[in-house]
Amino acid sequence: MTLCSLALDLRRIASSTIRLARALPVVVPVAVGLSSPAVAQSSGVFRIGLATDMSSGYSDFTGKGSVAAVQMAIEDFGGTVLGKKIELLTADHQLKPSVGSAIVTDWFDRDNVSMALGLAGSSVALAVQAIAKERPKKLLIHTVAQTSDLAGKSCLPNSIHWTPDFYALAVAVTKHVTEHGKRTWYVMIQDTAAGPPARAAALRGIASGGGKAVGEIAVPLNAGDMSSYVLQAQASGAANVAIGFAGVDMVNVVKAGTAFGLPQMGITFASLSMFNSALRSMGLELGQGIVFTTPFYEEWNDQTRAWSKRFRERTGQSPDYTHVGEYEATLHYLKAVQAVGTDDASVVVPAMKANPIDTIAMKGGVIRADNQLVRPMYLAKAKAPSASKGPNDLFEVIGTVPPEEAFSPLSESDCPMVKK
Repeated sequence: MTLCSLALDLRRIASSTIRLARALPVVVPVAVGLSSPAVAQSSGVFRIGLATDMSSGYSDFTGKGSVAAVQMAIEDFGGTVLGKKIELLTADHQLKPSVGSAIVTDWFDRDNVSMALGLAGSSVALAVQAIAKERPKKLLIHTVAQTSDLAGKSCLPNSIHWTPDFYALAVAVTKHVTEHGKRTWYVMIQDTAAGPPARAAALRGIASGGGKAVGEIAVPLNAGDMSSYVLQAQASGAANVAIGFAGVDMVNVVKAGTAFGLPQMGITFASLSMFNSALRSMGLELGQGIVFTTPFYEEWNDQTRAWSKRFRERTGQSPDYTHVGEYEATLHYLKAVQAVGTDDASVVVPAMKANPIDTIAMKGGVIRADNQLVRPMYLAKAKAPSASKGPNDLFEVIGTVPPEEAFSPLSESDCPMVKK
């Protein structure tokens, strides 16, 4: 072989390697006190993993804020459990189910991660649920995804749905708006796994308030320009528009709706998935008057105000309820592990269900038989700019929904654990 041909072969190998690397999913682990997640777990460390959206449409209410929230929980717990240093792995699943599944599989099988949480996006959450099904000693805690299937037909003994599902987020608010205003609705959902549960919950709330849906549409994820969808809602003649998705897509619906004059026509926007970050993004000039349901607001007590201030000092942003949920879930999990002396999910989950859940933002929370956390929820309305006292004063609480009304009846659950 000549030197020329050898050099040519080396260039071809390098080119193939680059193409292969570009074809692989982007997984960006960020570990606390850990140089690489590929290092085998020693007897002196205890690993948990946060897989979330760091770069796509949900990153505003997950992302770096989620990392900070979990780190705060680890620090507040003391940094060790069962005599081992707690280490956190984080990765960006990009809202792609295949990427999320690969991350969690590696964490469970290669890196000996005991619990994974976050899992933003219902499609990602349901895909990872299948991974956990084959690993009953490992635990998933869903702190972002809102599909009711996680505690319904896809429920698992080793998976907890910590965040409110679409029933809790949609039924109370659509019922309230229907009872206190006009009764016709146009329902917008996302064309993802979260769409059908959001639609079902919205229609249930509308019907229970004595209203009716006169139109509906499924919107693609990351759709961009929402003008055509908003014009269809306007043409339906509905007095209210239910927006069954979060993030940039929800903000774009409100922007387009305002541009076409829907609020000026007396049409009410009801969000079935509102986050503080969305209100900040659109501004109260656009967001004023939107009604929604939430499990958290900063002014609930001195603890929530202090925790939110601490979070802002660390991240430069105000917390969303997902961030608070990740903090709560991590702390409650670590307390259960310490109490039972093992990370085996078959032992830890019953302890988490048996122990009372009283946190900075929740009193009397209960993990039910279907592994759904139920808690009080709050009806809220976005403030007018003139009524806001500052950048974090975004909405007013207009009512409280007790847990037994906020969440779907356990008797209606599709969860096999309940039916069994």
